[in-house]
Amino acid sequence: MVGGTAHAAARGFLTTSSLTLVSRILGFVRDLGMASLFGVSPLLGAFAIAWALPNTFRRLLGEGVVGSAVLPALDRAHQEGGEDAARDLYSRFHGWILLLLVSFCAFGLWVLHSFLQSAEGSENQALAMASSLFPYVVPVCLAAIATAPQHRAGRFLGPALAPVLLNLVWIVWIFAAFDRTPQEAARGLCFVLILGGVLQWAVQQPGLKRAGFPLIPRFGDPSGRVRATLKQFAPALLGLAALQINTLVDQVLVYRLVDASANSYIYLSERLLQLPYALLVIAGLVGTTPWFTRLGAGRQLPELNRALRIACEPTLAVTLCAAVGLAVLALPIVHLLFVRGEFAPEDATVLAAVVLAYIPSLPFAALAAQMVRARQALGDYRGPSIAAAICVPLNLLLDFFLLPKYGVVAAGWATSCAMAAQFFVLAAGQSRHGLAFPLALRRLPHLLLPALGAGFAPFLVFRLPILENSPWLLLTLALLSGMVAACVVAAVVLPGEWRAMLSALRKSR
Repeated sequence: MVGGTAHAAARGFLTTSSLTLVSRILGFVRDLGMASLFGVSPLLGAFAIAWALPNTFRRLLGEGVVGSAVLPALDRAHQEGGEDAARDLYSRFHGWILLLLVSFCAFGLWVLHSFLQSAEGSENQALAMASSLFPYVVPVCLAAIATAPQHRAGRFLGPALAPVLLNLVWIVWIFAAFDRTPQEAARGLCFVLILGGVLQWAVQQPGLKRAGFPLIPRFGDPSGRVRATLKQFAPALLGLAALQINTLVDQVLVYRLVDASANSYIYLSERLLQLPYALLVIAGLVGTTPWFTRLGAGRQLPELNRALRIACEPTLAVTLCAAVGLAVLALPIVHLLFVRGEFAPEDATVLAAVVLAYIPSLPFAALAAQMVRARQALGDYRGPSIAAAICVPLNLLLDFFLLPKYGVVAAGWATSCAMAAQFFVLAAGQSRHGLAFPLALRRLPHLLLPALGAGFAPFLVFRLPILENSPWLLLTLALLSGMVAACVVAAVVLPGEWRAMLSALRKSR
């Protein structure tokens, strides 16, 4: 079993980020196809609403609850009764989660069909597609649960490969659907995505078996450990759900308060922002969460504080680099990627503005995610739940007040403000659990400087007149120059951290 060390965290980050990069490249191809096939239309807006609900549950389990509830429970079971106890807990927990997911899916379909009877126009489209897509919840959430034993055993390939498979299936259908009507293409896509969910579940089975955990769930009476893990599920979901719920709220309210087509901008901006978030934040959490859970299970507070700081400082630095670079390049990226087919140049201008509005949420969401994992590793589910309970209503209120006046771009402002609020509420409660503020304030200027390089270098590249007629080359050079500049500045102002990161990555191979 891989120990909970910085090198194990680096290994998880390296494996996950590499395959995440592949997945996001495929995701860009997929999003290009979606924009070209549907354009900024009520149909794409309806699909975005329909896809948001099951995909939110996938994110909550795969990016959150597995690490904050399941992994700690497996570690505690191992400490109390050995590896057999951990395997027994997983098989029983797997069975109860399967029953809950099937029941939830049946209830959700009943609710959706009830609303479908009276819906009209674009709402009817959204509800019909939501009904077709909702069963995706079952296989993809089971796939997420199956990642916990694999991450615990230091196996990251299967979990990181799952989104690659989904994007491949999605892309194949898009290319096959160009000779169909948009309505036919959308209906077929719903069923293709359920197939993608089944493939994501299937690819977890070899890694689960190699980790020594049973593939078949058990359905007997839950043990005390299973009941305790299930009780942690709801508060763990709430504590980790702020960003996902806020995005879902944005999509629903933009759909209702602005325009059914405007929701397409939220969907596409989220896809663009998922690249830095998944590549840098989620991949980092995959590596650090097992580390946090082991330290938390042993109540090793000094070591947990050190681990949290080691995680948060580079997280802030790299997400700021990504945020500033994306802010500088938002408009050219959107123009180059999406302006074709049904997607017009004026649509690109609006989409770039929406992306800019969401960008400030990135560093706050990234830091909050690490802090929530550390708090939940100590068994504190109440504090993160309170922070989320403040963050989500704040986003809702801001959406209600700002969307009618400023349009779709206000959804990004609302989410950015709400995620900042979550971060500060979490930071205020750290000391009650023996945790320090995760950043050294005196080091903030050093952490901010690489982001200046990441933004200034692309800004200069776009002033080169000789590349005006080669937009792809210009954008590639701008991206590379930003990354190189950020790395050079980081090596100068953060030499110790830079050497430690290179050493950890070499030893993680």
